[in-house]
Amino acid sequence: MFLELSFAYLVGSIPFGKLLTKFLTNKDITQTGSGNIGATNVYRSVSKKAGVAVLLLDGIKPIIVLLAILYISPEYFFEYKYLIFLFSIIGHIFPIWLNFKGGKGVACYFGGNLFLFPAPTILAMIIWFFTVKLSKLSSLGALLSIFLLTIYQLVFIYGNLEKGLVFVIFLLIFFKHNSNIKRLIKGEENKINL
Repeated sequence: MFLELSFAYLVGSIPFGKLLTKFLTNKDITQTGSGNIGATNVYRSVSKKAGVAVLLLDGIKPIIVLLAILYISPEYFFEYKYLIFLFSIIGHIFPIWLNFKGGKGVACYFGGNLFLFPAPTILAMIIWFFTVKLSKLSSLGALLSIFLLTIYQLVFIYGNLEKGLVFVIFLLIFFKHNSNIKRLIKGEENKINL
């Protein structure tokens, strides 16, 4: 278990936002815009294409982890897939390479869920897209779609361990959006044009 979860954490902790920004602009994304290494800040601070690239790369991280463990140890995968998924998100949010200051986990969340729970996740992503398109608030789209997908999973996923892990992932991402939630309530959240 230690090796599988360590692998999930380390792959999740690859800071694509920082690496791609450094490669394209020689700037430090942690010192630019909001200072976050996630796709939204890269989208605003570097370019739309760079933001989309980071979104895809961060989304692929948990999929790589889950596929690798499914191939190497299918029994472990089927018993602990949501725990593996959680550790890949923890790696992204608290990467060891950046003093545990990483992204907010949204791209990883959708990537992993797309692999584990495809149909409802696609619907949640559509909700995210149209919410952001209409409101120009990326955080609002993320929070709303993740909330709805979590409710769906808690109803339809069987097993207390899986339900508990889904809820922990939900709490972790909402915790990382604490400042966004405060700005949304005040009407001061930064907007984005898709």
